[in-house]
Amino acid sequence: MAKGTLYDQLHGSGAKGGSMEWSTRLKISIGAAKGLAWLHHSCNPRILHRNISSKCILLDEDYEPKISDFGLARLMNPIDTHLSTFVNGEFGDLGYVAPEYARTLVATPKGDVYSFGVVLLELVTGEKPTQVSGASESFRGSLVEWITFLSNNSLLQDAIDKSLIGKDYDSELLQPTMFEVYQFLRAIGERYHFTTDDGILMMPPESTDAENLDELIVAK
Repeated sequence: MAKGTLYDQLHGSGAKGGSMEWSTRLKISIGAAKGLAWLHHSCNPRILHRNISSKCILLDEDYEPKISDFGLARLMNPIDTHLSTFVNGEFGDLGYVAPEYARTLVATPKGDVYSFGVVLLELVTGEKPTQVSGASESFRGSLVEWITFLSNNSLLQDAIDKSLIGKDYDSELLQPTMFEVYQFLRAIGERYHFTTDDGILMMPPESTDAENLDELIVAK
């Protein structure tokens, strides 16, 4: 593929990660998410990739992503969506493997989702999954552990790639807002016939930032 892998673009020798515009990163994330969603939900039979990483996302000349490397992929059980145990301990690349895999030795779609979440963190932070250059010298953890640390200390914004800051993307980089989380959970609740009176929370898209939402909650 003309642009190689996403990993090369973000972290490789002569990497262009720092110059990759947010719109390009967003385009890659949406395209890769569409491909993974197709494998999990539309492909017949459905497929678990089991090795999702920025190294398996290939980019064409227009940065359209293609998911590759199906060496560890398995067909999904149509009944319980679980697989048999891993073979020869092949879990996938370090930094992308769901923590429960080592304990259960059973792959599920959630493992692919976890791995894709790490890829999204790479796109937003510009950091490698196992080596975090933006952390303090005393930090020796993974990208996920670093994000968890920053989140627990209300410093999550410090994780964003500095090349993306101050370019009118901040509100998108820090998505989702609590309003969007609420909408997502509410949609799930509708399947169980839960109903809520949204009232003041039904806001137009341009008013869904955290500051406006806080004002509305206080007013409520």
